[in-house]
Amino acid sequence: MIYRSSRIWMILVLLMAAGQWQCGKSKQGNDAGTTAGFISELIVKAVPVASQQWIVKAPITGNLRTLSTVEIKPEVNGRLIATHFMEGDLVRKGQLLAEIDPVNYQLNYDQAEATLKVAEAGLARAQVSADHAKTEKERADNLVRSGGITEKDHDAAITGIKEAETQVRLAEAQCAQAKATLAIAEKALKDCKITSPAEGQIQKKYFDKGSLIAAGTPLYTLVDNNQLELECVVPSYQLAALKLGQHATFQTPTWGERSFDGIVSAINPEVESDNRSVKLKLKIANPKGELRSGMYAKGEIVTGNEPQALVIPRDCLIPEKEGSNAAGVYVVREGKAHRVDIQIGDSQQEYVWVRQGLKEGELVITEIGPSLKEGVAVRLR
Repeated sequence: MIYRSSRIWMILVLLMAAGQWQCGKSKQGNDAGTTAGFISELIVKAVPVASQQWIVKAPITGNLRTLSTVEIKPEVNGRLIATHFMEGDLVRKGQLLAEIDPVNYQLNYDQAEATLKVAEAGLARAQVSADHAKTEKERADNLVRSGGITEKDHDAAITGIKEAETQVRLAEAQCAQAKATLAIAEKALKDCKITSPAEGQIQKKYFDKGSLIAAGTPLYTLVDNNQLELECVVPSYQLAALKLGQHATFQTPTWGERSFDGIVSAINPEVESDNRSVKLKLKIANPKGELRSGMYAKGEIVTGNEPQALVIPRDCLIPEKEGSNAAGVYVVREGKAHRVDIQIGDSQQEYVWVRQGLKEGELVITEIGPSLKEGVAVRLR
């Protein structure tokens, strides 16, 4: 019985091994048939060339900066006795920002005023002397005609009036000098009150009450964010499409996807030699003060509009020289792949605008692999 059972198990094992050999042979034959089919016909994915509106845009990046940054500096030396604004405060033009101790400047003003009064008194005395010399001259003229005085006395009268007139001119000059000194003292006294030369926001405050500061030392930095400017660069090959007044939109990390508007206000006539780019400036209205100087901005300038542009996915392009407008694609014609040279007008995200080389509705292969060659038979996936 044991011997008979062993023979049965051996027969079963041999049958199972024979079945596995037949399955492997069948599978090998199927794989060979599949490989032969792949070589004869390449399965590809293709899309038709579409016609649609294409808005031409030039990408821009840069930093916002204010058009008005003012460093407020006192014009006189002295000790600060008051500072009326802190960093971040809004101020109006002409508003009082700080005050310097005016005592010494008031004394200088009083002294200059007294000096002017002395000069005016000297002028009045010189004019009296001049009037007297004029009268004496007229009297001498009459006497010399009648023989009442000698020519020498007459000459003395003429000399006297000339001297008196000289004294008047000297007194007038002294008055003018005293008035100028008084005006300087008056201005210095007024300069003790430091006012805002423009409307804006306090960006930086440098000194506090009690500080001794010198003339010309920055006291506040004032910025006006109502009008901002975005300075950016664009590739030089887009220079021909750029014009003053073109509209631009941009976003900042602070405001996420929210867009802001700008207008091209200046285009630099020089191309940067190191990166072949052109600098330009955008003027940005910011009446609500939501944007701040120094913010990073990224956006685009609208440079044109093509109502019926031929558009294909970027994946269709055969890699070409970087920066060139020439490229190649494979199109499906009569069941075969054919390479076509095209001219690219613009590219945005995953799509490109084809200026030349294709027609609307043509099937363009989207997957470019090493097996795809000129004249290869293809079948659409």
